[in-house]
Amino acid sequence: MKTIYLLLIALLATACNSDDSVDPASLLPPITMTGENTFGCLIDGKFFRPRDGRSTINSDNKGLRIITTETTNVEYDIRDFASERTSSLLIHLENFQNNSSSTYEFQESNGLSGIDGLNNNYAHCRIWKNTELGYQRYVTYPNSGIIQLNNQIIQSQADYHNSTFQLKLINTQISNDTIFIELGRFDLESFSLQWKDWD
Repeated sequence: MKTIYLLLIALLATACNSDDSVDPASLLPPITMTGENTFGCLIDGKFFRPRDGRSTINSDNKGLRIITTETTNVEYDIRDFASERTSSLLIHLENFQNNSSSTYEFQESNGLSGIDGLNNNYAHCRIWKNTELGYQRYVTYPNSGIIQLNNQIIQSQADYHNSTFQLKLINTQISNDTIFIELGRFDLESFSLQWKDWD
């Protein structure tokens, strides 16, 4: 009887000490190439995904938009509007339509987008740091990461964007503060994307 009692205590102690936290990587969507309208990455080990916000008169507050700029460039504007501390990530690819399947290397970002951004491939983000710093802006720098576009397939009206990416960004205010974005992936079909609910 004493042995059973000690065994029960050992089992309870093990159960209480086990780490019940979820591995952030397990929350990422699978890597697909079929226009599933998925997006996810880890920012400094924390899961990041697009989520819609409440609609307003002037904006639909979509969690993810694909924007074509200057005819040949494309931008992925990803925002988490639903978190208490919202985050955003913008990925800009230069001459996207001229390269259907290739690897892009991230270069310097000035933190702007569209015609105000630099004429290269870049990314920048705005995240909350759980310190006295509050919201911080991070930008890519020369050779700070890659994005692999697996294919842009045009079938009738469908325009597929499939990618994996990883990059490092530096704080615009504190030069020794960097963040790492890893295990990034998206599989988007631009025609149906306008009806996608990111929740």
